[in-house]
Amino acid sequence: MRKIFIILSLVFFFSCGEKQEAPVPAITSEKSFLDPLEVNTTRVVNLSPQARELAGEWLAYATAQNEIQALKNSTGQEIVTSANNLVQIMDNLRSTIPDSLQSTAVEARTNVLYTKAQVLHQLSNKKQKNPDEIFDLAEDMVTEFENFKLQLNELFLKTPENFETELDREFEESLEPDSTGTIPLFRDNGI
Repeated sequence: MRKIFIILSLVFFFSCGEKQEAPVPAITSEKSFLDPLEVNTTRVVNLSPQARELAGEWLAYATAQNEIQALKNSTGQEIVTSANNLVQIMDNLRSTIPDSLQSTAVEARTNVLYTKAQVLHQLSNKKQKNPDEIFDLAEDMVTEFENFKLQLNELFLKTPENFETELDREFEESLEPDSTGTIPLFRDNGI
């Protein structure tokens, strides 16, 4: 009985000893959190006049645009710090789409921005942050915001039917005689 007690005590003693955790491998990265974000896209989308007018009244859009602009000029550490803000801003953008801009495509783009912001937030809260992943995702967010603006512009593109109707109207207007009674198509322009 005494031998069993000694053996159990030894087993218990050695099993309660400090266990060493497996060392976590260091992340190898080409970038540092002190480096600035380098956006490798040359495409910049400007909103059409109609889209600009409606988006100008949309506070969440203006906030998101300012945050994306700030993201373009951020270092890795600043991106990590602003990740939580980005989630809230993109969630607000997604949930406050004006009725005049409401479409499935616009909703899809805002959902993509929100999802990317969520992933960036998750990566920013990891114990071992990988700068390459964070920079890549931040660059994706900039690109996706440009895609979002492109989608806003597409809401105001004329459909082929509207375009044909407009051409017909312009042609008919060009056949109306002016004050001199001549039809503009047959007027001598001095050519």
